[in-house]
Amino acid sequence: MAKIIGSLVPNITFFKKDNSIDYDLCRWHMKWMFDQGVNGLFLTGSYGAGPLMTNEERISIFKLAKELVREYPDRFLIAHVGCADTYSTILLAKEAEKIGVDAVGAVPPFYYTHKEDLVIEYYREIVEAIKIPVFAYNNPVTTKTVMTMSTVEKLQAVGVKGVKDSSMNVAFITRVFYDAKINKKDFKTIIGTSTGWLPFAQMGVDTMIAGMCNYAPEIISKMYQLTIAGDLERAEKVYLIMMDYSAKTKFTDSTIVSHMVIKARGFNAGYPRRPMLLPPDDDVKYTQLKAEFEEAIEAVNQV
Repeated sequence: MAKIIGSLVPNITFFKKDNSIDYDLCRWHMKWMFDQGVNGLFLTGSYGAGPLMTNEERISIFKLAKELVREYPDRFLIAHVGCADTYSTILLAKEAEKIGVDAVGAVPPFYYTHKEDLVIEYYREIVEAIKIPVFAYNNPVTTKTVMTMSTVEKLQAVGVKGVKDSSMNVAFITRVFYDAKINKKDFKTIIGTSTGWLPFAQMGVDTMIAGMCNYAPEIISKMYQLTIAGDLERAEKVYLIMMDYSAKTKFTDSTIVSHMVIKARGFNAGYPRRPMLLPPDDDVKYTQLKAEFEEAIEAVNQV
């Protein structure tokens, strides 16, 4: 199996007004991001409304993505399969493996508070149920589980192959990364945001899952490509533009932001799944978002 690397996206799932999945729009969005240089998809995660969808709906998105990547054989698919219960998580993991994704990721079981030994057992059961790599998804804000280095060592012992980290805890990320590097462990660190990309990349981290790819993939792709080309002077300039632009989008839920900027750019943004709602079309925020994106992309194009 190919090594997962690059700038991936926790792609949003589009819905119709009646709240059924808009498959045509989902496919357009995935293809558009690939055409802008995005290296892979992290399916039905937080941005992708996974916790708001049935297992059957999530499986249908896995299938749609797999059909599309046949046109883009160098792109990666990670299916997020995490649920509040182990049974549903394993069901999704098995179906994702049958469909042919490259790996699965899973948040710890959420809603209820679980002791660490139960969280480790949850991951052990996922690993034993499938043959493709399993990544733990560290997202303490939504799951109530705060992973530590001790947690990671226990995950490694049961066969988990890496962690996608959205905590932005620098001490945790660097400890996990250098432990695996120095001790030659088969364990991958993926940062779950574009924030911090450049310094982490200079450490040796080679993969990010960046929400901004949903609505401004051009910015993330250029930053990533300059980084891997070793053109750090220009990469630093794009990184600063990206960070400044990112700060302007932190005004509401990230899924809603993605829909809003897509709409502000003149594309069909569909609907999020209720209870999420977009502001009305005449909301002045769309005009502001359009201007902010255009300013950011103009600056990037001049680098």
